[in-house]
Amino acid sequence: MKHRLIALALTASLAACGGSSPQSDGPAVNVLELGIDGMSFVGPNEIKSGWTTVRVTNDSGLTHFGLVYRLPDGVTAQMLSDEVVKPIQHSLTANIEGRTEDAARIAATIPVWIGDITYMGGPGMMSDGVTGEATMFLTPGNYIVECYVKTNGVQHNYHPEPGMHGMVLPLTVLEEEGGMAEPEANVTLDISNGGYRIADGAFQPGENSVRVNFVEQRLYNNFVGHDAHLFRIDGDTDVDRAATWVDFFPNDGQQTPAPAHYVGGIHDMPEGSTGYFKVDLAPGEYGIVAEVPDAQETGLFTTIEVPGGETDS
Repeated sequence: MKHRLIALALTASLAACGGSSPQSDGPAVNVLELGIDGMSFVGPNEIKSGWTTVRVTNDSGLTHFGLVYRLPDGVTAQMLSDEVVKPIQHSLTANIEGRTEDAARIAATIPVWIGDITYMGGPGMMSDGVTGEATMFLTPGNYIVECYVKTNGVQHNYHPEPGMHGMVLPLTVLEEEGGMAEPEANVTLDISNGGYRIADGAFQPGENSVRVNFVEQRLYNNFVGHDAHLFRIDGDTDVDRAATWVDFFPNDGQQTPAPAHYVGGIHDMPEGSTGYFKVDLAPGEYGIVAEVPDAQETGLFTTIEVPGGETDS
């Protein structure tokens, strides 16, 4: 797998180098191609600005995602790892061990600049074998692509060695524009405080391009906001568990193995923003859920039916 990932990174780097040349044979593309090697993202660390697709190929054996956010001015990826990721992990460990007072004390050390991070989307939950793809309009600046799903009580973004990152990829969005056009979509999903609404179109078998309008946005536990993650509902799927699993805050939240097959989606974006994601869907039933507490009670969980299965005959 490592050789394939190296080839993927090399191909993506060459594509990025060639992206500055005029493309006379088709529309401009601006794609950040990432693979996963162990607990690291593999791929380029810079991309042109404007409409930008982040595509993550997950053949790691675990469930991951690719949250994209812009760092506040003056904040580095190393500061993020040392001052945010590390204390969150230590607080999580204390909670798991029943040391709740220690957990609260450690969490209180997280710096106030965490509130100045701007979440800008990125591919949602994807099970092993899924390629997640999300497209957002990114302005120049310093960003992070991150996954904090847990395995054995440890977040994927955490690395115990000083100076090292887990699944935290520093990303520079350049002043140079990529020139990619805004995507088209066959279905539009509105997200508001009251939940999800399919505003236009419909999900279909095969590839879907989903436009997501973040009509309203709010923070939950000062950390996460409205987003959308899709999972397949099979005959043996525990739907309640699959819907609550995406909530990071319980000790067993986002703890692998995942209870369902997650096929992608898009992470938080600011209120008023529009992002896009692609998912490849077989006929059947799917859940859409946000990474927030009590999603089922607040309208941020719904189900959809993709036509073409036996139930449609």
